[in-house]
Amino acid sequence: MKRYPLNSVKNTIKGNGLFIVVLLAAAAVWAWVFNEAAIDFVSGGARPFRAVWNGYGEFDIFGYTIHLNLEGWADHDYFYHNWAEQFLGGELPYTPEFDTIIVNSDSFNVPYFFPPLYLYICVIGKLLHPDFGIGFIITLFGFLTVFPIYGIAEYLSENRRVGEAAAATYLFSPIVLYYTVFEWLNPAPFVFFAMLSFYLLMKDYRIAGAISMTMSALFKQTAFFFALPLFAYLFRRPPRMIEQSNEVSEEENHKADDNLDLVEFAKIAIIVIIYAGIASMPYILDPANYLYNILQRAGATHLASFTKLPPSNSPITIAVLFVVAGIQAETTQLEALVPMLQWLAEILDLLNLYSILLLIGVIPVFLLLLIEVKDDRNLRGYWRRIFYLTFLLMLSVHLFSPRGIYKYYTVVFAPFFSILSVSAICNRDLDKLQVSLPMLVNPFILAIAIMIPDRNLYLLYLILIFLAYILKSAFSDIYNLLTRPARAGLRLILSKAKYHVYDQTENTSRADGY
Repeated sequence: MKRYPLNSVKNTIKGNGLFIVVLLAAAAVWAWVFNEAAIDFVSGGARPFRAVWNGYGEFDIFGYTIHLNLEGWADHDYFYHNWAEQFLGGELPYTPEFDTIIVNSDSFNVPYFFPPLYLYICVIGKLLHPDFGIGFIITLFGFLTVFPIYGIAEYLSENRRVGEAAAATYLFSPIVLYYTVFEWLNPAPFVFFAMLSFYLLMKDYRIAGAISMTMSALFKQTAFFFALPLFAYLFRRPPRMIEQSNEVSEEENHKADDNLDLVEFAKIAIIVIIYAGIASMPYILDPANYLYNILQRAGATHLASFTKLPPSNSPITIAVLFVVAGIQAETTQLEALVPMLQWLAEILDLLNLYSILLLIGVIPVFLLLLIEVKDDRNLRGYWRRIFYLTFLLMLSVHLFSPRGIYKYYTVVFAPFFSILSVSAICNRDLDKLQVSLPMLVNPFILAIAIMIPDRNLYLLYLILIFLAYILKSAFSDIYNLLTRPARAGLRLILSKAKYHVYDQTENTSRADGY
């Protein structure tokens, strides 16, 4: 049968109409936010300290004053633009000359400690537009991330509508809109390639998925931890099909196979190493300097005081929570607890400094990834568990990071909030998932729980999110118990409405003589 391209396009639009509407609406909002950021940026100071609104302020709601501390930064101008200018001026990264720049006869220290690909998009952006080009590329990567998010959510749920819900909650997430579209901060490119990698692997494009994750790691070191679930999957033999049957699904035509395939893994590893080596030229020719700059130079955070809050430009570690608790105890009637809280802060600071907490958090999750059984007859169930465990892994990495984190690092969580928005999608055994109200609400609640609290406290909310996902079944049972009367009432109303419509139709039919 002859196929007409126009009909194919029409069918594609018709089949993805809601997704296209979401994309168009989001594009309009993103364009407006980007334009506001651009206006704010050019009027927000002089080089190299141009910046947009830093997220500090307050507003009143129902008689209460909400203090904002979104923790915006001037990194875009101070670092990203200077890195691009240094490279275009002939300086190579990972050298002392690259780390110092002269602006208006003043010297500034701008150390570069990312892998090389992030520098290259800064350079391309600078060539694209001297003021907004880098921000545009970062924003573009942020927008493109919606496509693998949509694909992953649709695949895991077996429901296109769930994919559309995930896409919408990601595109309108406050975390993404502020830190990516407005602040133009760095996570977006590495998050895009990480999500693309998972989608490609779910579709059994193993080499492409591995290369995509390598791309992610060449943008930002955080992606190195994403390699752990890749190892857990790529160690296994690729999914194998048995003789096809028209009466069962594609997954049911797979064999149950959880055996190792080290030869195939070695082939992929060689390809990845070659690719990473080529992308790291010429810096890899001095491997000690290159690896030091991307792995160690940023350093760990060691608290200088356990009785005072850390400086406002310092990343936050888990030990800060106990410093805050000690300060609060001093101002109340709990002075007796102060020495113990300060001691706990000091112990946690040391454990965090030497990566002991990181190992305690990461190793158990990695072991769970390794022992997760890959039943090829239920690959969706396997990937639900892998993606869920990956989220727990990244939560552990950020909670126990020796360097500590800033709020904008949590952009990496936005895709997980949107895809893993309900507990059911985290389970191995699941029938086709339907869209529900929590799917649309939870991602925004989780985002606000990170953005609104004071910078010295938001790790507490990240811990609560971590615990909520670990105890997801209990939270789901409580939610179902609390909402059961409302759901029963809604079903009753809908059934009565349906009966009323049916009854009216019957009466009309009789009146017409049928």
